[in-house]
Amino acid sequence: MRKRVLPILVLLLASPLACKQVTAANPVLLTANFADPNDLNAMSEFKSCVGHAFNGPNSAKNYFWPNSTNFSTNGVLKFFAVCNGVTSQNSDDTSDPTESILGQTIHLTCDSSSTAARYFHITYPPGSLGHHVSAGDLLGYATMLPNGSQPAPSWQKSTNFEIVVVEGDDSRSEDYFSKLDAPTFAAWSARGITSISQTIVPGNPSCTSYSSEIPFPGIVVFSPLR
Repeated sequence: MRKRVLPILVLLLASPLACKQVTAANPVLLTANFADPNDLNAMSEFKSCVGHAFNGPNSAKNYFWPNSTNFSTNGVLKFFAVCNGVTSQNSDDTSDPTESILGQTIHLTCDSSSTAARYFHITYPPGSLGHHVSAGDLLGYATMLPNGSQPAPSWQKSTNFEIVVVEGDDSRSEDYFSKLDAPTFAAWSARGITSISQTIVPGNPSCTSYSSEIPFPGIVVFSPLR
């Protein structure tokens, strides 16, 4: 009996079916938007010169601006889970210099995949990290007004916020819109976004300066304004 069992064991150990699939090779599309598109009035293109340098010679992430009814607020603009997954924080999140000033930063790692979303400037319920959530679940709220600060005079001058979609690790960011499945991306058509090409700067430009002032190249203002 032992002579027959040993080859079977070797076969099982050598077979890919006997091993857990490597998640770094399993990107997934996001099935819910991180915020209601109608709550937003503008966004920055991926790899623009908006904000600051991030993961390269430009800003490899997307910033968003609130609309005219919720700018400079805390606990109003809702953030939702973009996929089924688990929320957490790592050292990249807790070392963010804006932690505790303008909310916090968290990860949502999508189930059985290499895909994760980083939410910046979020205030979330105490004790909610480490729990499994479903796409579309409420995660928390945007934090756009530091303690003791006066509200901005308009949405254009309001503090913005960002979401970063990463593959495998935080240094590999991708355009948020390119990671949406078709129904989720279609929700942006009511805000004038109908093509991925509207959300990404062509090529890989090197930025010599950055700005978050509207108007500025790389900032797309939605239509109609809310």
